[in-house]
Parts: sequence; C-alpha cells; structure tokens
Amino acid sequence: MSHIPVYVYFIFIALMWVGVTRCFRRTIRIRRLLIMPLLFAALGFRGFFGLFPHPVDRDILAALLGLVIGLALGWHHARRWTIAIDRQAGQITVPGDIMMFAIILGSFAFEFTLHYGIESHASWVAAWPVQPIAAGVWAWFLGMTAGRNVNLALRYRDQQAVPVPEAS
Repeated sequence: MSHIPVYVYFIFIALMWVGVTRCFRRTIRIRRLLIMPLLFAALGFRGFFGLFPHPVDRDILAALLGLVIGLALGWHHARRWTIAIDRQAGQITVPGDIMMFAIILGSFAFEFTLHYGIESHASWVAAWPVQPIAAGVWAWFLGMTAGRNVNLALRYRDQQAVPVPEAS
C-alpha cells in the first residue's frame, strides 16, 4: 500500500466526516439537495470514462439500469421520513440516516478497488463484466442520492410548512 498517494487518505477522512454528519438530524437549505447528486454524477462520469474511455452498448444499458434501480431505492427510502419545512428560510429538516454514509464509503471503496486493480494489472479487471458492472454501480450510487433528494425536494414543494421542533 506504499504506492497509494497521501492525498487519498485525506480524501477518505473527509468523506468519513461528511458521512458521519449525515447520520444525525440536520437542517439544510433546499438548494443543497442538488449538491450530492451533482457531485456523484461528476465523479461517476469522470471515474468511468477515465478508466474505461470506450463504452459499448452494454455499458450504457447497465448504467441506465443502475440509475433506475438507484432512483427507485433512494425514493422509496426517503418517502417514509418525517421532515420539517421552514419556507421562509428555504430550509428542510431531515432525520439522520446512515444510507448516505454507506453510499459515500461504498463509492470510495468501489473506486479504490477499480483503481487498485488497474494499477496492479489484476487479471479480473480485463474480464468482460467489469466495465458494465462499473457503469451500473456508479449510476446506482447517483440514482440513490438523486432519488432521495428529488423525493425531499418534491415534498418540500408540495407540503405545507411544518414548524421545526427543537432538538432534544
């Protein structure tokens, strides 16, 4: 593991911090619901096309399938949450949830494994299913974050303002 750049450890620590903070109830501006899906989209495209610059039809199909499954799961997961809305401040209070922590760590581990496999010339990286699986997994991570955040944004739009109770 001596060939791993030092900055990777700092990225891992920062991602751990972000993931842990998502495990606790928080109040955020509604605009912030765009950040994680956009970040996962950018990292997914960069990661996939950086490692696999010539996608084929099955890669696109796997990505679409992963995106649809992720959107459905993310939507379903967030639909049961009790949220509080402050329309004057443009904020929404969401419960703590370990899902985003799992997605962040899962995406880091997935990308790290792919990069390690490629750099170490592991034979499994050349196998035919690796590229479509990578496309599907990256799209699934994006779909999970987008599904939950679209659910929250639409509930914010459609729901009457609910007072935010004080944290105990």
